Amino acid sequence: MFSATLGELAGVTGRRSVRGVLLPSLVFCCLALLVVATGRGSAHAALHAWRVGSWESKVLVVAGFVLVLVCVATALGNAQTALIRLAEGHWSPPVRRTIGRLGLGHHRRLVRHADEASTHDRYPPRTRPHDIMPTRIGNALKAAELYPRLRYGIDAALVWPRLHPLLPDTFLTVLGAARTGLTALLASAFLSVLLAVGGAAYLWAVHAPTPLFLLCLWGGGLAAWACYRGALLRAVVYGQHLRVAFDLYRGHLLEAVGRPVGDGEDERAHWERLCLFWHRGILPHHVATPDRPAQPTPEPEPARTPPGFSPSISHLTAAAFAAAGLAGALTGGG
Repeated sequence: MFSATLGELAGVTGRRSVRGVLLPSLVFCCLALLVVATGRGSAHAALHAWRVGSWESKVLVVAGFVLVLVCVATALGNAQTALIRLAEGHWSPPVRRTIGRLGLGHHRRLVRHADEASTHDRYPPRTRPHDIMPTRIGNALKAAELYPRLRYGIDAALVWPRLHPLLPDTFLTVLGAARTGLTALLASAFLSVLLAVGGAAYLWAVHAPTPLFLLCLWGGGLAAWACYRGALLRAVVYGQHLRVAFDLYRGHLLEAVGRPVGDGEDERAHWERLCLFWHRGILPHHVATPDRPAQPTPEPEPARTPPGFSPSISHLTAAAFAAAGLAGALTGGG
């Protein structure tokens, strides 16, 4: 949800754009060029061909590289919100019914058996299992989304676009930096997977040496895993900043709209009436209906697994990379 309502932070320029879009794109293009150059021969042969080539061919290569870099960076910049939603677990129905179901079962089991201190900023409360997402990043951001609702009765999707313009510049700088770190690592993880799969497929097709094929596939997969783990830590920090924004500045919004909390008035009921007015046009002087928790949708029973083993999407992804590497090494190595 926050990935859709915080889109205004994705358009930052300057150092944030370089860090979040241009740098991952540059690394990806350089590594892709290295894979293509070494696929049909050694790096030394590719360097020799560059040295003996004409200046016209060198200009064309550089121009083509810059054009590809600009295209990749532009596409990556426009897809930042989509990448966050993908990392959160907002998938199409077929994927949600298969891989998503596996992820939901895994994280629900983790929440049931974990202590409250280790999950309070990484998962929704265990009393709301229907809000658990199929990915770790999705759960961290969902926990931040639910915080204003549970503490103050605030619907974050309605209030955040109105609260954001009132935040001070210093806080916006910190919040933007946190989000830029999250999107940069997610972009790096996505490009690493793309390079691992696409580069390995190319190396397999041209019958490149097996060590080079495995290095591209497994090295890219390992880099994607490391970037995703880093993005998870950034998501937790980003969620903490969002909580702080509601804790410190929600009163500024009430003053801006001319409806401060009166003496002896319940703040939670006040926010619920205001959110009903913004969402459905119900006048604030009407009594708000109690906020009833959503009923969890009945979930099919998860597949039985051995005691102490809880398969996750990460386990399946690692197994898929390992199987693809072994199959490619046996069938297409040079």
